Amino acid sequence: MASIQKRGERFQLRVKHKLLPRPFFFTFDTEDDARTYGSQLEALLKRGIVPQELLVKPQPVDDPLLTRVASDYSSQFPVTRSDSALLSVVLPEIVGVRLSGVTYRWVEQYVAELKRKRNLAPGTIRKRVGLLGRVFDWHARRVHSSGAAVANPFRLLPAGYSTYSREDSALVTPKQDVQRDRRLSEEEAERILAALGGKKRIDRERRFTDDAAFGLLYRLIVDTGLRLFEAYRLTVDRIDLQYNVIRVEGSKGARGARKPRVVPIKVLLREPLRAWCEGRSALVFPYWDGTEEGRPGATGRLSQRFRGLFTYAEVDDFTEHDLRHEAACRWFELRHHDGRWVFSDIEICRIMGWTDPRMALRYASLRGEDLSSRLG
Repeated sequence: MASIQKRGERFQLRVKHKLLPRPFFFTFDTEDDARTYGSQLEALLKRGIVPQELLVKPQPVDDPLLTRVASDYSSQFPVTRSDSALLSVVLPEIVGVRLSGVTYRWVEQYVAELKRKRNLAPGTIRKRVGLLGRVFDWHARRVHSSGAAVANPFRLLPAGYSTYSREDSALVTPKQDVQRDRRLSEEEAERILAALGGKKRIDRERRFTDDAAFGLLYRLIVDTGLRLFEAYRLTVDRIDLQYNVIRVEGSKGARGARKPRVVPIKVLLREPLRAWCEGRSALVFPYWDGTEEGRPGATGRLSQRFRGLFTYAEVDDFTEHDLRHEAACRWFELRHHDGRWVFSDIEICRIMGWTDPRMALRYASLRGEDLSSRLG
């Protein structure tokens, strides 16, 4: 049974349960945080789960460092490339912390340090906490596979834990998640195509490029929604011009697994692809050597080249990944001649490679002027 009392400016939670050796007390900054944690704790106790921090049993002799557990997780579990890179950043932040010390209080302090000392964005904080939560889950499953369940303190944080509170804001400038919704205007899209087509700016000595492959890569991404890696690793045999589809070997499956999908080819893209692929085999584009070791270099070079393109075309504050947002919106805006939608929301999720329909809301940056124009 949980109860909350106000203690000065803070709120004290008291939980009494037969599984607890003694009543549990903890003080929170807000009443909502106290109620949230109390509800989560009661739900765990009803299932017979006692958080590790509330146990008074002596700690086992084997009490590894959290850095050691995280390193074992990285070497023994099929982690993604992004998780592996993030671990190299997180490890210096948890030096000296033993697994027995990873309690709810420690996790709260860790999050507070990420805000007050590192001044990280909420999304960056969630990535760190999510990674360490997966590390803790992996170790708990391995060690307690035949014993009692162990609560993961990283999973007990209340909703909105990564958002800066008033107390945090008094110490540092609060950061917020930046949600990209940048779209191309018709004029900007025309300037990009002109630069790719060889048109020289009056104030420049040279044209942007003579590389036809790069122009086709741009059109492929903006008219299909392929991710950059999916586009430059595309092979000729995956472009089916008989059925006008691209059989994409997706790059966003669980733990780096391939997640194939089928993407339709728009009418204006069919002939350029047909002409380019005629007589070619293997990779469609010449920017990748086909090895995993060569992938970061290819991605970096192409990203830099896209930045140069947008600068030359005077398209400010636009990135290569924004092209995928633009492509998603173009799929949503696609209409038949009689005004009917060409694809449903679920079909567009399939085209874009989203298993969670909420991603459609994240990517669908529909312009207000386009919506109002339909009213006549």
